[in-house]
Amino acid sequence: KIRHSHSATAMDRERSQIIYALVIRNQKVVLAEYTALAGNFQQATMQILQKLESSIEWKSYIYGDYAFHYIVDQTSNLWFVCMAERALMRRVPFAFLQAVQETFMQKYTKEQVESAIAYGMQSDFRDELQHLLERYNSPDVDRVAAMMTKVQHINDHLMESIDKIMERQEKIELLVSRSQVLSESASSFRRDAEQLRRLVWWGNVKKVLIMCLIVVLVILVIAMASCGITFSKCR
Repeated sequence: KIRHSHSATAMDRERSQIIYALVIRNQKVVLAEYTALAGNFQQATMQILQKLESSIEWKSYIYGDYAFHYIVDQTSNLWFVCMAERALMRRVPFAFLQAVQETFMQKYTKEQVESAIAYGMQSDFRDELQHLLERYNSPDVDRVAAMMTKVQHINDHLMESIDKIMERQEKIELLVSRSQVLSESASSFRRDAEQLRRLVWWGNVKKVLIMCLIVVLVILVIAMASCGITFSKCR
């Protein structure tokens, strides 16, 4: 049985979201994770991961209103996992996971991955996860469409029920609260608005400076034409 509480904005309710993401080694050692919401995501995800098998295929399992998607890198035994709302289907989550995998593998060597302790990459990869999660949760339709060109082969309906691999007594109480969504979204909006304001302000300053420089040059040319280069004629 899954319980969750929602206090989301209308926009949040209208579109489904990727809720939680993590990179884990050998299904045991979490290297980095990120979520903008409150809930027991890691506990539920870790419990489910212990029941899953490593596969070269991209797998999805549904659990109530949510779905768990994962990609396994067989050479490093790294699992790239996300939890999303079931209505989001599979293409966006797997486009997101593929981007996470590519970014992670470019950033770290095989030796770094093998020797990393729990949360060894959290400090500098958390921001990458946040950036990618916000990007793939963006309402920008054109951007999402462009992202999904790599995952057109994904069948949105190939999702199995997690109940098939979970024992009856191992039902998970998965708690999801969107109480932090509004503040997170507002913070992001304020940050973007401030950056835009600064860009516009600097653009206006540059225009004013250029105009002032042109006016000064014009006055200088007129003065030099009338008074000579040394201004001796006007003394």
